[in-house]
Amino acid sequence: MDARLWHQQATTPPRPLPTPIPVERFDAMTEAAQDAYWDDLTSGMAGLVLPSVLHQRAADQLTRLVERNRLRPPGAKAIGSVSAPFAAGKSTFVKDWGQAAYRALLGPSCADPRPTWNPEPGVTADWIPFVYITLRAASKIRDVLASLLLTMGYPSEGLVRVTTTRVVHAFRLHGVRLLLIDDSHFLDVSNKDARDMLDFVKYLNTELGELGGTMILIGADLHQSPLYLDPQINSRLERVTLTPYPLVNEDDKRTWYRFLKDAESVLLPYFDCAPPGTFSQQHAGHIWRRTQGYAGDTALLLSQALLDAFDDGSDTITVRHLDDVELSARAAAGEAELIMTAPQTSRRRHVKVAVS
Repeated sequence: MDARLWHQQATTPPRPLPTPIPVERFDAMTEAAQDAYWDDLTSGMAGLVLPSVLHQRAADQLTRLVERNRLRPPGAKAIGSVSAPFAAGKSTFVKDWGQAAYRALLGPSCADPRPTWNPEPGVTADWIPFVYITLRAASKIRDVLASLLLTMGYPSEGLVRVTTTRVVHAFRLHGVRLLLIDDSHFLDVSNKDARDMLDFVKYLNTELGELGGTMILIGADLHQSPLYLDPQINSRLERVTLTPYPLVNEDDKRTWYRFLKDAESVLLPYFDCAPPGTFSQQHAGHIWRRTQGYAGDTALLLSQALLDAFDDGSDTITVRHLDDVELSARAAAGEAELIMTAPQTSRRRHVKVAVS
């Protein structure tokens, strides 16, 4: 992602949810006022990210990693690794965390459309403390270098040794302190190029570490990557694993209920006729069946079901509202599998048979 686009996204707040209006009061409003509120509500719900205890733990882990690396002596630092199943929302999570950290670092400079700094006396340069790139399939060293250079506004042409030097110079000139490499599972570590790529990752980490910076690799199921098998990289990896909310034991259930309870605190003020516990008690199991505990799918399901119930004049959120929401293909396939593998029971045992 271009550094200016990153800055723009990080410093432009999403459209917020409006102040909740009780349903009875909404019913008494003029049509124009209702339409304005409905537009604000639907727009705010579209960008909804629910508070998640699992994501907060992961965010805290990344924040501690960056701070420890900043305080350690110059040289190779610990490498962050954010791994998750496909469609678990890892990219959204890392961008949200990274952009919040970026805003905190810049402070008043957030208002500047193009922040600058002075790397040394008499020199002024664009300040690009965070660099975020997304890799494409089978990315080789030259592809990673090209992405880094284009993100920081440099030409990407040249031999690998030339573009490598250019990247390191740009890191120093622009004050890069955090490098986020998304879709790292696309790094080409085939048998032919594996050693070169692994050495390149270690080199980038060392050069960034000389500046007190941190590199974080983000990808799908990275625990299966050769990156984890290299002894030197593995010894420096600090793993952060994002998972959907499981329902294996009682602790899992309590965590899931807490997540839904937190969701209620955000959502139900906009539909105050629904009773407390609508999500966390009445529909907790059904919501998990539909989403398999994936936070992004759950946010979409709950917000859209609420909007549908509000819009059709209902006084609560029903199973029908939850079932009518179209979710991702992943969620649909997961739900179908759960239904197919659920234990089958006969209704006969629940029927009282009259005996003559």
